[in-house]
Amino acid sequence: MDVFTRRVIGLSVLTTHHAVLVMQALWNALFHNPPPLIFHSDNGSEYDAAMTKQILTDFSVIISRSAPGCPWENGYQESFYDKFKLDLGDPNRFATLGELVAEIYRTIYSYNTTRIHLALKMPPVEFAKIHGGGIMKTTVDLLS
Repeated sequence: MDVFTRRVIGLSVLTTHHAVLVMQALWNALFHNPPPLIFHSDNGSEYDAAMTKQILTDFSVIISRSAPGCPWENGYQESFYDKFKLDLGDPNRFATLGELVAEIYRTIYSYNTTRIHLALKMPPVEFAKIHGGGIMKTTVDLLS
């Protein structure tokens, strides 16, 4: 998530939670956007993985981490997930994993393009268009 525009810029969905998930989301973001100045995350081992750090180093991105036990330092992510879970609804309602993954992508698309963000007073994509995209100006907060 670009914290300036609040736009989700990289996404990966896997059934496991490890460095591959982070690297796929990161590559997805970097493929479609210029690299951010700062990459912020919590202290999960998937963010501290050598390959994740190497990708960021290769793009000259500053690595920032929340202090252990300080979730408020990752407030953008916490706020996003609170709303994302409400928008997605009960994940157990889907008959197949494919249906769930499709709904995750649809929910992220809706969040970026149609859902009015309270702080922005418009959808993130619209805000990004008005303000030149934002990604070079700000931090990327990793959503996991």
